[in-house]
Amino acid sequence: MSEPKTCPFDGVLEVDFNSEPFLTQFKDVYTQIHASGCPYAHSTAGDHYAVASHPEIMSILKQYDIWKSKFGPGLAFQPEGSGVLVSVDPPDHTFEVKIVASSFSMAYFESLIPTMQQFVDETIDSFYKDGQVDLHSALSVSLPLFVIFTMLGIPLHDEQGDKTEWIRDGIFTTVGAMLKPGEQAMQEMMSGDIDPKHLQAVMRTQQMFVDHLADCKNKLESGEYQEATNIVCRFLTTPGPDGTFLSDEKILGFCAFLLTAGSATTTIMLSNIIYRLLTEPEEFAKLQADPALIPMAIEETLRLDAPVQGLFRTNDEDVDLGPIHVAKDTKVMLLWAAGNLDPTVFDDPLSFSLDRDMSKVRRHLAFGYGTHFCRGAPLARLEGDIFLRTVLKRLPNLRLAGEITAEKRMPVLQGIGELPVAWDVASRKPRRI
Repeated sequence: MSEPKTCPFDGVLEVDFNSEPFLTQFKDVYTQIHASGCPYAHSTAGDHYAVASHPEIMSILKQYDIWKSKFGPGLAFQPEGSGVLVSVDPPDHTFEVKIVASSFSMAYFESLIPTMQQFVDETIDSFYKDGQVDLHSALSVSLPLFVIFTMLGIPLHDEQGDKTEWIRDGIFTTVGAMLKPGEQAMQEMMSGDIDPKHLQAVMRTQQMFVDHLADCKNKLESGEYQEATNIVCRFLTTPGPDGTFLSDEKILGFCAFLLTAGSATTTIMLSNIIYRLLTEPEEFAKLQADPALIPMAIEETLRLDAPVQGLFRTNDEDVDLGPIHVAKDTKVMLLWAAGNLDPTVFDDPLSFSLDRDMSKVRRHLAFGYGTHFCRGAPLARLEGDIFLRTVLKRLPNLRLAGEITAEKRMPVLQGIGELPVAWDVASRKPRRI
């Protein structure tokens, strides 16, 4: 591994994180930042600093008494106390974590395995005979959404049709505003620069949660629902350490957060895994010869192709980042994806290798670190394992079958939009797992 360098003030790179060059070549930018010897960059869009060094990011995340989450994970300052989990600091964060603990336990996640396996098998059954499919939309998108809606207790398909399109539209509209200052986001909304279709998707999603919360309350009262019926019922009936319950606003916030954090990011991870394997034939051959490498394939993909590029923290007092003085209440972006490519931590960081030491690979920051480490990480890993194990078993001679396109490019999320693949169709379908 290379040795870390000092950071001369004039070494701070200027980067427009909303620009096309960054959105299409972000790994080149991260490599340039690391090579400069300075772990920081300054964004010309939004006028904020970003941290790319793995050790520097870790240092900031450990100082949660100074670097706060309460003003939100985006560039805009959200009202204090209006967020959940990722936007809350201890002791409020500790209170919320204790309430959601039963809903985010490994035992609960593992109880979902048969349901997830059945969904993956039935989905593959639906397109197997075609011999080719856009695996991104057919399975990478549908599996995480199915899992989250199952947890929430909301049908993804009902008499009004399939919710997938407008749900994802609402997610990307929300995430797309994260790297915009609050005044810019508001101006776009007021001026009509945001497509009304996108705003309608956000509002429709919010109303879905409002209606579902009311329905859960009514059915709990009538006895039709029990505490463990779904995650919303758990939130309604689980008191915190002091005996108080989450407010309706907090529960609605949890629903929205779970949908965004638990579906869009996992979708990106699933497609990235397949893309990496199909474009790295030597590594793919290793995995086919030894399925025990599946967990490594998942972790190495998370490291090299982190779904979330980074989130913000806000300092509660004046601090110095190297030679940079950062005034109190300043938004600073922590670039998880750049930290995962830090050559002082990961050897040959731009290469995809299943021969790495698992303990070292899992130092990646794809799920964050510390107090705000992603509570859904075990579930994402389970989904990845079921997805990859089943796809490899049931779609023999899997290969790319067309052009790979990118999802809507944005500074926070980066992923695949279309993943056309083909396989050899047998006279008899490979048996389900």
